[in-house]
Amino acid sequence: MRRGSRTLRTARPTYSDKGLELRAPESWREMTQRQLRYTLFLLWTFQDPWDVRVRMLARFTGLKVWGRSGKGAWLCHWRAGFLGLRRRWVTLMDWQLRSLAERFSYVDRYEDMGCRLEAIHGLRAVDVHLHGVAFIDYLNAEKYYQAFVRSREERFLDKLATLLYRRKGGELARRVRMKPWERLGVFLWYSYVKSELGRQFPHFFKKLPADRQEEYDMMGAINAQVRALTDGDITQEEAIFKSDCWRALTELDAKAREAEELRKAEERARRGGK
Repeated sequence: MRRGSRTLRTARPTYSDKGLELRAPESWREMTQRQLRYTLFLLWTFQDPWDVRVRMLARFTGLKVWGRSGKGAWLCHWRAGFLGLRRRWVTLMDWQLRSLAERFSYVDRYEDMGCRLEAIHGLRAVDVHLHGVAFIDYLNAEKYYQAFVRSREERFLDKLATLLYRRKGGELARRVRMKPWERLGVFLWYSYVKSELGRQFPHFFKKLPADRQEEYDMMGAINAQVRALTDGDITQEEAIFKSDCWRALTELDAKAREAEELRKAEERARRGGK
């Protein structure tokens, strides 16, 4: 990684007669790696979204909230000049400060995240959408994710991380040493992946009703996926497991669509015969 990319990009505010202009990431994807790491730290540390957003505002824009300046107003400043030695001051009303902080509300959602920590303790992340990841690794990742969702035991996230972060050359690591906010990053990343796969393969990934989610049999679902791809021929299992997970899911989605179309055709035929 180049040294220049390791620096935290803090854009200094500018002020004119037209108002205060602030520049900051407007989505997860626009963050630098250090900004992403800092955001994950905030999300893990603070439960109140306001605390998270105000700190993001201060770090990413350079605008500092100094303190109250009368009822419903805040005195803020930022560093100006060539070396940032001169302070510029501005008074913002409550609604203005909240409006600025609200621009970071996208961190409350993972569905459009589209990014992840690229490295953790020397291990490199796989493709953000799992392109190039073997189907067997995807199945194991899904198993560990579901186990964490049900038990909330962090060891399952640690297992998940060993599939998402690899040694040089793609070799699997036996374990990944993670800080708590890095572990949160693993969970949010894979949650995003699941939402993206749901969008890409809508026929195969059908969301269960809330009252049936406890009935979900993960191992049974995995076995059903393998049988669908091999048509029951166990001699093909090894090749299926080694195939790219996106290729396997594309085939499963096609099979699910065909089954759905066949079922609808049969229903139409039954209605027509009555």
